[in-house]
Amino acid sequence: MELNQPLLTRLMEDVGAHFGAYLKRILVASTEYGMFGLPLLDGLHESLPATRCGDCGACCNSVSIFSIEYHRIIRFLLTGQPPDRVRAALRRVLQLDGRLAEVALADGGRENRLRCAFRDDDQRTCLIHQVRPFACRLFGLRRIDGSRDCPHVMELAIDPPPLTDERVEKLQAKMMDISEAHPLADGKPPVAFFPFEFWAFRFALGVPKALEIYREILVPASTPLSGFYRAQVG
Repeated sequence: MELNQPLLTRLMEDVGAHFGAYLKRILVASTEYGMFGLPLLDGLHESLPATRCGDCGACCNSVSIFSIEYHRIIRFLLTGQPPDRVRAALRRVLQLDGRLAEVALADGGRENRLRCAFRDDDQRTCLIHQVRPFACRLFGLRRIDGSRDCPHVMELAIDPPPLTDERVEKLQAKMMDISEAHPLADGKPPVAFFPFEFWAFRFALGVPKALEIYREILVPASTPLSGFYRAQVG
């Protein structure tokens, strides 16, 4: 899939010219959302094994999350970070063109990725690590067959039970019950998990425009997301 460069250029011009208005809509939406479902989300996050890694950042690319996780992150930023840092973080979220990347794979191949807006490569830290989404928490956990996405991720508990597909599906089902969902195409079932950037534009510009940005920019910018999109729309 090919990235719509003219749309990206126009969007980045609009972000530059109207960032203050975008920011206000994003923050107001999550403030008005309130605390619905957030204690449940925190409990589900905490039910997964705590992990440690070398903070190399290789996996710190934009991932698909549930809308409730999006609101949790925004509210965390609002309550835990100074205003200038919140503003800078959300400006990075909206400035897609500065995070497009091609990354090398272990097998020698290469993939398109959108780097995570919350990763500080200089400090090797994650701005939202405390409230990181399921996709980040699940990455590297030992599966029932003993495999891992990354050999450098290790659980802090001694010999925790391996992660099963059934458990992941149950966790996702609970998240979908309290999250927004939108169809990717007419006649297709709605999808509940989108990149953080989609949710930001959804609350800044509305659902139709966010879905256009998703199809024309976010999907082509990520090889894994392109594969997911094709599987969903057929």
